[in-house]
Amino acid sequence: MATTHKARVSAFGITLVAFAAVLVPTGIGAAAPTSHLTLTQVKAQIASLNERAEAITEQYNSARDRLAALEKKAQLTQRELERDQAVLSKSESKLAAQAAAAYRTGGLDATMSLVTSGSPQTFLDQTSTLHEVARYQASQVAAANAAQRTMTAAQSLHTAQVKQQRSLLSDITAKRNAVANLLSQQKTLLNRLTSAARAQYDAQANAVAAHQLALRSSYTGPASGQAAAAVQYAYAQLGKPYYYGGAGPSSFDCSGLTMRAWEAAGVALSHNAAAQQSSIPAVSLGALEPGDLVFFGAPAHHVGIYIGGGRFIHAPHTGTVVQITSLSSYPPTTAGRP
Repeated sequence: MATTHKARVSAFGITLVAFAAVLVPTGIGAAAPTSHLTLTQVKAQIASLNERAEAITEQYNSARDRLAALEKKAQLTQRELERDQAVLSKSESKLAAQAAAAYRTGGLDATMSLVTSGSPQTFLDQTSTLHEVARYQASQVAAANAAQRTMTAAQSLHTAQVKQQRSLLSDITAKRNAVANLLSQQKTLLNRLTSAARAQYDAQANAVAAHQLALRSSYTGPASGQAAAAVQYAYAQLGKPYYYGGAGPSSFDCSGLTMRAWEAAGVALSHNAAAQQSSIPAVSLGALEPGDLVFFGAPAHHVGIYIGGGRFIHAPHTGTVVQITSLSSYPPTTAGRP
């Protein structure tokens, strides 16, 4: 199952990294329209599409995390099932050997033993032995039955886990396709720009990327300790492209960036904004410190890392790069401190 998942997710490496923003309103079809849109119109519609795509991306990340955890559980269950099967086989082998021995000796019939033993004392001795054998056989049968029940339970659990894995893979595929569709629609929007407007759009995106790249080594504080390590990691990623499902080293989505930043500080976080939001202590937006995570939406569909001075670093959406943004222009909903 794990192999299938990896194959599907690697095939998922769609060519969206170099794409300059791709998501569209429901009304735009696949065929390129002849009428042109203004740069302002395109930017507004792309912003709306990006918000929809980002929410789906975080759902996709959550499904991937659940699938990875389930695959680990399924592997453990498979090993337990194999051990249970070995125990059952051993118990069955013992019972089979006892049955074969009884067949070869003609069994231990108490009445026949009295006729052939020659003395009552010998008969009593044999009867006592029979009772011991019967108790031993009963315990072996009980052990075999218990092993069978344990194996059956493990088999049922494993079957349920495999079924759930298939369901999650289907969910992941659907969400991947939904984002790809939004990105395709966004491409259609860009194609409705005039050549001059598209050149302006690209020039603006390139200027932002170049500016953010130049800021990589500019951080000097005030974060300290683990928070400093997290912030410094985030700074080092400035200018790298957004890629949905990305977690470095060459591209990131929002939760992939914050996950890796705090991983560099020795703290494990999920690759999902809502999961990060629920897993760390909340802090007031008025008491933010560098390294804190700022969340957008309830549950969160976007996350960034606060760096002080009313600014944070985040990976906004397809077509952008990891960048520094002012909280005043992008106010968060909640915050938390890993």
